[in-house]
Amino acid sequence: MINCESGSEWRIIDEIREIKGVKECVRTTGPYDILAIVESNTVELLKEIIENKIRKIPNVTATTTLVIATRF
Repeated sequence: MINCESGSEWRIIDEIREIKGVKECVRTTGPYDILAIVESNTVELLKEIIENKIRKIPNVTATTTLVIATRF
């Protein structure tokens, strides 16, 4: 879940969609501006994507990560 500066949402979504491992990226309402679904085989790779790619995009102000424990 991503927070960003107002007005930058669609540019950020476009950038996130280009990152390898991102399966979906959508605009949301509520406490978060963007939701990105990222698939990764390791926690280290997930950390790399979040810290070194998503958080480095200009105008991204915060991220919150949830790891899926079980999928039904």
